[in-house]
Amino acid sequence: MTDSHENDLYAAIDLGSNSFHMIVAREVHGQLQVVDKHKEMVRLRSGLDENGRLNEQAFQAGLDCLTRFGQLIKNIPSANVRVVGTNTLRNAQNSRQFLIAARKALGHHIEIISGQEEARLIYLGVAHGLAKSEEQRLVMDIGGGSTEYIIGRGFSNEHLTSTEMGCVSMTQCFFDEDIITAERMNRAIASCRQILRPHRKTLTQLGWDTAYGASGTIKSIGQLLLENAWSDGCITQDGLQQLRGELIKAGSAQNCQINGLKDDRRPVLAGGLAVLIATFEELKIQQMQISSNALREGLVFDTLGRLFAEDSRESSVRAMQQWMRVDQSQASMVAKTARSLFNQAHNIWQLRDSEYDYPKLLNWASELHECGIAISYKRYRHHSAYLIEQADMAGFTNQEKQMLAVMMLNHRGKFVQEAFDSLLEPHNTKLIFLTILLRLAVRIHRGRDPECPEVLLVIENEHQLHLRFEDDWLKSHPLSQLDLEIEAKRIEAAGFKLTFE
Repeated sequence: MTDSHENDLYAAIDLGSNSFHMIVAREVHGQLQVVDKHKEMVRLRSGLDENGRLNEQAFQAGLDCLTRFGQLIKNIPSANVRVVGTNTLRNAQNSRQFLIAARKALGHHIEIISGQEEARLIYLGVAHGLAKSEEQRLVMDIGGGSTEYIIGRGFSNEHLTSTEMGCVSMTQCFFDEDIITAERMNRAIASCRQILRPHRKTLTQLGWDTAYGASGTIKSIGQLLLENAWSDGCITQDGLQQLRGELIKAGSAQNCQINGLKDDRRPVLAGGLAVLIATFEELKIQQMQISSNALREGLVFDTLGRLFAEDSRESSVRAMQQWMRVDQSQASMVAKTARSLFNQAHNIWQLRDSEYDYPKLLNWASELHECGIAISYKRYRHHSAYLIEQADMAGFTNQEKQMLAVMMLNHRGKFVQEAFDSLLEPHNTKLIFLTILLRLAVRIHRGRDPECPEVLLVIENEHQLHLRFEDDWLKSHPLSQLDLEIEAKRIEAAGFKLTFE
C-alpha cells in the first residue's frame, strides 16, 4: 500500500437477514483503522410473507435504514464503498424491486452475493483480525437466514460451506410466538444437525486446530456465557447447555432474566442458540473462540485487494479457464482486440462511468466465452452462459455473473434481446454495447490466427459502426470478411448498422 492512500476512507455495508451493519475505516500501514460503525436491527427475514416477498413494513424499514447509512458515506468515493445483500435478498421474490429503491435511498448499488462468496468474505475478515499463525481454522458465522462454515489457514480458505439455517429462520420455524420448551428446542437442534450433517464429513476430515465464531449472534451468546460465569471468555458446550436450561425454564426469551441479555437479541436468541448447540454436537467442538471481525471487515479488505491489484476475481477466471480447458491463447487474442475496440468506443458510448468495471467485464467475458465447448460445441454459448451464472466464483457477485452470462449467450449467433431485459438499468442497455464489441472481436479471431490485426473502429452515431482494417487485411482473410457480412445482418436485429473495409 502506498502512503498516498493512507487517508482514504472505505465503507462496507452488510444487508443481513436480521440486521444491517456498516463499517467505515481507513487503511494505515497495511492495517484497518475503524473510524465509525453503525448497526440497525431491520429484521428483513421476519418480513417475508407466505409467498416469499418482503412485506411493506420490512421493505420500508430497509429503505429508511439505508437512507440513514447514506448520510454517513455520501463523501466516500464510490470505488471505496461495497454494499452486499445476503440470504434474504438472495431469496426474496421482490428482491429486484427492493434493490432499485435501495440504490436511490443509499446512493450506491447493492451486490447480491452467493452463500459461498459470503463465506469467503467472512473468512477474510476473521483472518485479518487474528495474529499471524500456521494454525488450521474452523470459522463459523450465524446469520439471520444462513450459517457459514469455513476451513482455512492464514488468509487462504480450503473449504466453504453455506447452509440454509439462521437465527431468524430457526426462531420462526420452531419458536413462534416466543414459546420455548424443551421439546421445541430439541426439535430445532435436531433439524439444524440434519442440515449440517451432509457437510460434517468434509469439515471434520479437513480438521482444525482452533474454532472461531463470528457475527452478532455468536458474540452475543459468548458475552452472555461470560457475564453469567458459564464460561471464561470462550464458548463451551457446558455453557451453551446452561443457557439452554435458563431459556427453557423461563418459557420465552422475553421473560428470561439473564444478566447481559439485550432486548434487541431476545427475538432471535433461541434460534441462534439451537444452531450453535447443533454445530457443537455435530462437529464435536470442545470450545470456540470469538472473533470481533466478520463479513463487513472482509468486504473492506477485499476492496483494498481489488484496488491494489490483488483481485480475487482474476484468480477465479484463471481457475475456470483451467477447469474447462479453455484455449487461453485464443481467449487472450479475443480479449486484446475487445480491449482495443473498447478504448475506441467507451467515450461515445459512455462506458467508463459505472459502478461495475465494464472493461474488466468485457475482458472476463472474452477470456471465458469458449468455456462451454468443454461440454459440447453444439450450443456452446448456452453452456458457457449457464456455467458462469451457476458456478461459485470467488469475488464475483450474482449480478456480475448474470451480466457475464448475458454477454456469453450473445457473443455469437442470434442476438437474444430478452436476455438484457432481466438486467437493472443502465446495464440493460450499456451491456448491449459491450456485447457488440465482444461479438466483433470473436468474429475477427474466428480463424484462430496468432496475429492480431490493427482495427480502427469508427462510431458514426450511437448505432452505426465502421471497421477499418490495416493493409488490406480483409482481402487476405476472406472467411473473416464473410463472417463480418453475416455479423452485420445479425446485429441489425439489435438496431446496429455495421460496415467495414
